Amino acid sequence: MKTEQELKKVFGHNIFTLRDRKGWTQELLAEKAGVSKNSISDVENGQKFVRADTLVNLALALDTQVYELFKTGDVLPDKPIDILEKFNEEVREAMVEIGNSYIKKMKG
Repeated sequence: MKTEQELKKVFGHNIFTLRDRKGWTQELLAEKAGVSKNSISDVENGQKFVRADTLVNLALALDTQVYELFKTGDVLPDKPIDILEKFNEEVREAMVEIGNSYIKKMKG
């Protein structure tokens, strides 16, 4: 079982990762979640938790589920579209074609 400090660090890391992927500043996330920029900074640095209502507001602002904010390990993988962007256009088109073929197959 994780200690409170370990949970704070995991929570803070996940908040940072999700915010960073959106290209948002701490100020913008704070505004969207209805908290101060200092609160976001403290959370991301693993120094504090937030109230339950703020926890929900953060999840909503970051377009995720509350439980995702406490997961450890590789729980915040790249979105599929982010992965596709790492390849050249020819490879992306082939991957999309494979995906479309799979979808057709699954639909019967």
